[in-house]
Amino acid sequence: MPRFLHSTILLIQFAFFAALLGCARIPGGGGLSAGGGGGSTGTEGASQIAFVYHDASINHLRLMDVDSSGIGSNPQRLTSDMESEDVPNWSPDGTMLVYQRAFNGAAVYIINADGTGEKRLSATPSLDVTPSWSPDGTQIVYSHLDEAPQPNLPPMTEIHIMNLDGSGDHAILTNKVFCVEPHWSINNQIVFMSLMGGSTLDIYTINIDGSSLTQLTSNGANNADPVWSPDGTKITFGSDREGGGKLNVFIMNADGSNQTQLTHFDLPIEAGDTNWSSDSKKIAFERDINGQKQSDPNALAEVWTMNPDGTGAASTTIPCSDAGCAPRWRPRPLPTP
Repeated sequence: MPRFLHSTILLIQFAFFAALLGCARIPGGGGLSAGGGGGSTGTEGASQIAFVYHDASINHLRLMDVDSSGIGSNPQRLTSDMESEDVPNWSPDGTMLVYQRAFNGAAVYIINADGTGEKRLSATPSLDVTPSWSPDGTQIVYSHLDEAPQPNLPPMTEIHIMNLDGSGDHAILTNKVFCVEPHWSINNQIVFMSLMGGSTLDIYTINIDGSSLTQLTSNGANNADPVWSPDGTKITFGSDREGGGKLNVFIMNADGSNQTQLTHFDLPIEAGDTNWSSDSKKIAFERDINGQKQSDPNALAEVWTMNPDGTGAASTTIPCSDAGCAPRWRPRPLPTP
């Protein structure tokens, strides 16, 4: 099974079955202080990155500081739930996070940047996963599973949009195989990955009204974890198109043209799961450092950063969860010219 597919299904299966079977029941805390919040964000000077850490057999959200040289410090646990939390994404103003929590199935939650004010947006129970924000911060796009995932059987899915309070929920894409990780651009397009085209993962875009479904990748390899650049002109993603089990980060234009490799790691090193700083000067990504791959939640991984052209790749030195690290740079308003 492809690494992307295995890791994402692993998270979704865990979210559902942990709640169903009651297997994710440990005290919160993890020995780290509750959330940070405040502080400077971006890439000029100090910044912050939210990410997922596999803590005592459960994934939890953490927030770390990153200095101007790219070194991370002060990782603080934001959440204290007894269930796995995954796939965090920042609100455009950097004051809140939306994420997926394994409680009563899998559900969409929001939380303040300091770890307070947790609120469930999904119905109870539900199978709602991989949420992210609209550019204006008033709506959330997410994937809904029509059925619980089974081993080696990707579920049928829908892509939904709802208001920040959970109202106005509606589907813009239905009855498609494994459409997950939707992200909304400033140009009102949504990018996501899917198996609707066959046995490999590919990247698609769709307008927010459900029109103009477009396939961007079609090279017979797995292409996944797509993320927009802040200006909506570029998409970064991971791909195993090199063959031989290699996985690296690529970039392409919003229409799928000019697909270019950014990282060039050889096995056992792998790279993927990208995110842009709000000033477009840096890309954060997950770097797996021991070849165990994302199918092993106890494998070693770190949060790394690089320039948008792939140069300057360097470790923050902060470890993260190999089964869905999801490093997410905390946005801040750009300075007025």
